[in-house]
Amino acid sequence: MISQSLTWTASKPSHARRSTALAVLRAAFGGGRFPRWLFCVLAMPCAALADDEPEHPFLDDNLPVVLSMTRMPQRIDDAPGAVTLITREDIERLGYRRLPQLLRTVPGMNVMSDTGHSPAPFYHGLGTLNPNRMQVLIDGRSVYSPYLFGYVDWDALPVTMDEIERIEVVRGSNAATYGSNAVAGVVNIVTRTSHDGPSVIAEAGTGSDDVRDASVRLRRSFGALGLAINARTMGDEGFESRSDDARLNAFTVRADVALNGADEINVMAGAATGRRALGFPFGVPGNQLNQNGFRDIVTDNNFVHLRFRRFLATDNELSVSYYRNEDKGTEEYVGDGGLLLSVGPGIVLEPLDYNRRAVRQVVEVQHQFSPVRDLRIAWGGEVRHEALESHRMFYLTGRESQGLVRASANAEWRASPDWIFNFGDMIERFQNGSLQHSPRLFATWHVTSEHSLKAGASRAYRQPSLVEERGDSRFIGSSPLLRGVPLNRTFVGNPDLDPERLDSFEFGYVGQFGPMTVDVRLFRERFSRLVRETRYTDNSYVSPNGITFAQGDTALVRGVEYQLRYRGDGRELWFSHALPRITSDVDCASGACYRDTVPSSTWSLTWMEELPRDWSVSATLFSVNSATWLSGSKEIDAYQTLDARIAKKFRSGNALWEVALAVTDIGAAHETFNDDQGTKAPFNEVPRQTRLTLRTSWF
Repeated sequence: MISQSLTWTASKPSHARRSTALAVLRAAFGGGRFPRWLFCVLAMPCAALADDEPEHPFLDDNLPVVLSMTRMPQRIDDAPGAVTLITREDIERLGYRRLPQLLRTVPGMNVMSDTGHSPAPFYHGLGTLNPNRMQVLIDGRSVYSPYLFGYVDWDALPVTMDEIERIEVVRGSNAATYGSNAVAGVVNIVTRTSHDGPSVIAEAGTGSDDVRDASVRLRRSFGALGLAINARTMGDEGFESRSDDARLNAFTVRADVALNGADEINVMAGAATGRRALGFPFGVPGNQLNQNGFRDIVTDNNFVHLRFRRFLATDNELSVSYYRNEDKGTEEYVGDGGLLLSVGPGIVLEPLDYNRRAVRQVVEVQHQFSPVRDLRIAWGGEVRHEALESHRMFYLTGRESQGLVRASANAEWRASPDWIFNFGDMIERFQNGSLQHSPRLFATWHVTSEHSLKAGASRAYRQPSLVEERGDSRFIGSSPLLRGVPLNRTFVGNPDLDPERLDSFEFGYVGQFGPMTVDVRLFRERFSRLVRETRYTDNSYVSPNGITFAQGDTALVRGVEYQLRYRGDGRELWFSHALPRITSDVDCASGACYRDTVPSSTWSLTWMEELPRDWSVSATLFSVNSATWLSGSKEIDAYQTLDARIAKKFRSGNALWEVALAVTDIGAAHETFNDDQGTKAPFNEVPRQTRLTLRTSWF
């Protein structure tokens, strides 16, 4: 990764400049609620380094390089959009157990959870418990599942924290590179090669809420062959008022083989198993018939990913890959069918079966080359087939599938030393669908070597999920008293749904102020043909009311977000802030009040410091304004919460040891999702969690 050690070259800010900046920040935080101490913290690096002489007059080598915008390596100020980078060092110093905790530091990213083990990260608003407008990749392999309405089961991903090299988060649409479902952003997780890092990494942790974690990474090189094995287990009791304790395990293996000076083969495989408790107490509002009763979800996911890469020349690389994902879930319990016919609670118990199995197979070809000077092109194609088996969600067929063929191209043209143009387009066709184009045009003007302005427009689509299009969830009595009686029809798909569409325009700025990087994004995103749930009535069933899917809504998301990152000797400060707004022509009485599905302000401040004698500290303060998510959530109150960690390292021979104490969600009790079930206390209250870890690395 390119170094980010920068120096501050501007003069010390005057008192007038400080007052003006403070006024601007207060206005941004809505009427003076911006804490003055926070401005002082952000200004500290500027004042501390104001008198330093510049060590690097040219900053070309000081901005990080990312791959996720166009599949070509580009500096952040050249990329056609906004990208937040989280490095392996950041992951280790923050010490989080789970990926969604890291994503909260990204501007505009929200995370909701109705249980302790079902995090749902989404970008800006329109959030649901099954977010389906953000693509998630691991080494280019999509982990976006076709189950339910399309989503990512973050806690069931077969990946461990120790094997992650970096995470690139594209803030905004990137369908020109990754196609349907990359509508509102991309999270690209890149893992470490088997030739990289210590020979052994092991960690054990324990803490409150019955936290019991352990992980290990073993790596060895045998000449041109590298082999790495990663494993972890984690578990805790979840939310205090919920039945949601969990035990989650993951195992991965990776082999990297250099065949010669130009060819390389990567083999990656893994599995994740888990058990998570779910359900509401029988009889509470929303669970009168035990349709969401106590049960366990057992997941068993696995993948294999093969990739061949040939390095033909500088800026000329060809890769061919194949991967297969299999996601299985076992979810069975009994509901009370007797209440439907008023024959008394507990008289008739009906088995409820939500078992499912999804398989995705993909063959992909990518080629990056430079045909002439100042022009780079990345193009490729993909063939995909995915199938979903679920007798509950597809009552008549038990199984549905679809195919996809797509081709894409991205070009970067350096028209002059100061101007860069990016062109891209994705052409894709889903089975039985029409061709879709997802074009993008971006221009970047390097005003100086330290300051760049960007502007661009793009179009993106989200293909409706198999359940939204073809779902048919029915409950037919099987007990002696209700055998053959049509009890309920909960979901009915709409085969006439068209892909959702997003037309977006954004303006960006990337600036270097010595060791401080500023990244600003102004955006205007217009969603059309939005798919939403709506009620329908089928009088042939005992319970006639169910859910189907309607289309045609529009929503306009506008706002500004920015991130400031200071990286100095032993100190890092991050500040992220988003101020989005949503307007819509949909009447809130319809049940889809889009304008309330985004907090009017979210921000986070992260501090990481290396102290003498190998001590280190990190802390992140989060602030989220009130919002009302979709999926039936009532309004969540605004909240602020703090995560903190202190660690001590020491060496013994070839081993590096670290002891760390971390506490998350310090502050007043809060919820990230509110499905009030008639209890006096908050039902989804996020608990404070304390964890002690011991970690060792052998070299």
